[in-house]
Amino acid sequence: MPKSLSAIWQSGVEAVRGDPAVRAVLPILPQPPDHIIAVGKAACDMARPAMAAFETAPTLIVTKHGHQQDLPRAATVIEAGHPIPDTGSLAAGAALAKAVSSCAAHDHLLVLVSGGASATAELLPNGMTLADWQAEPHALMASGADIHSINTRRKEL
Repeated sequence: MPKSLSAIWQSGVEAVRGDPAVRAVLPILPQPPDHIIAVGKAACDMARPAMAAFETAPTLIVTKHGHQQDLPRAATVIEAGHPIPDTGSLAAGAALAKAVSSCAAHDHLLVLVSGGASATAELLPNGMTLADWQAEPHALMASGADIHSINTRRKEL
């Protein structure tokens, strides 16, 4: 019995991994992407099949510290803080803004987003320092707030 439960659990985990989910939708993309952006804790898993399928598309990956994994070719990878944003999160936010704004009107951009994106890529609100921004999730986590409350507060700011 425990082996069966373990197999069911493992099947569930595999079904929601970033790489098979992305691999499943690549054939139905209306156009091959000119650029690939992957952001969040599963960014490398999601980017891997897209990078293999679209070998010439420049790729920007933003992921949590320690989540960088083997990729099929060169990409720009930025590791950043999660759940507390850090200086890497600010570098990632700036890099994402630059990558998107540098796309031409006719470019096709493939954007892959997983959980963790809102902490790993940040642009600070006007007048707010990184320390101020970090204090928000710290205080919410200390009060026992869940991720939905933390994300709601990020959106408010």
